[in-house]
Amino acid sequence: MGDSRILLSFRRRPGALATLARAALGASFNLKAGDREPNIRAQWENAHIESTHLKAFAECCEQAGESQYLHPMYPVTLVFPLIMRILGHKKAPFMLFRTLNTRLQVVSHRRIGVHEVLHLACETGATRIVPKGFEMNVRSVVQANQATVWESVHTFYYRGNFGPAEPQPSELAAPQEPQLLGSWYLPNGVGFRFAGISGDSNGIHYSKWYARIMGFDRALAQPILVLTRSLSCLDLGDRASFRLDAFLKGPVYYNSNVYLRGVTGGGATRFDVFCEDNPRPSLCCQVTGV
Repeated sequence: MGDSRILLSFRRRPGALATLARAALGASFNLKAGDREPNIRAQWENAHIESTHLKAFAECCEQAGESQYLHPMYPVTLVFPLIMRILGHKKAPFMLFRTLNTRLQVVSHRRIGVHEVLHLACETGATRIVPKGFEMNVRSVVQANQATVWESVHTFYYRGNFGPAEPQPSELAAPQEPQLLGSWYLPNGVGFRFAGISGDSNGIHYSKWYARIMGFDRALAQPILVLTRSLSCLDLGDRASFRLDAFLKGPVYYNSNVYLRGVTGGGATRFDVFCEDNPRPSLCCQVTGV
């Protein structure tokens, strides 16, 4: 493989159906041990926030009232369609349908106004061989007036045997004497609508049959929805800048009660997200200042 970058440019949000069709019909490369990963970049210049999209996000995530600023997790819904187009590209390491998002890091540098014009860029990044699979990062940057205002790193996992495992990023330490920080009910009937809002259109989020084929009990919520609801339970005050680290461990099912348990101290909030009476956390997260 060559070293040249593959550049994908968009003037509007990439459509989910087109992305899935390209992923299903256009795959031509499957990474093998010793292969070099392609460098793929997707960008969307002069992006404007659509009021209808913003309203739909707020309704699904139960964010009350209007604001002159975006929720700090909202930019994920702008970059994720670009990420899906990268993962669905014919030169991506694997087929899109084999990917599993396992980690997410978000850095908010300041509040983003709803009327700001944004430049979005996503690009493949670091890779590593892990036990029973392979991981690849996709870094996203949101800029306004040529200044970076928001960043994220999504880590995607592919199952397979690619050789000896490399050093892994450290996990978050378990919270000591965690307290209940919040809870909510996650209703049915949201997954398909939020797939169109978030760009995460994987069938496991709205089809119980497909979710069962993929090894889950039923349809599970998109991580961005769970994280948005989780941050709303935390007392972040008017914090304009922070860093969120989230390790995605298991499903949070629709039609379930969700609980946050954790601790706050030393400028950080360490919390886990639990689904119903499952004693194992579905997400392990930490919020710190930047």
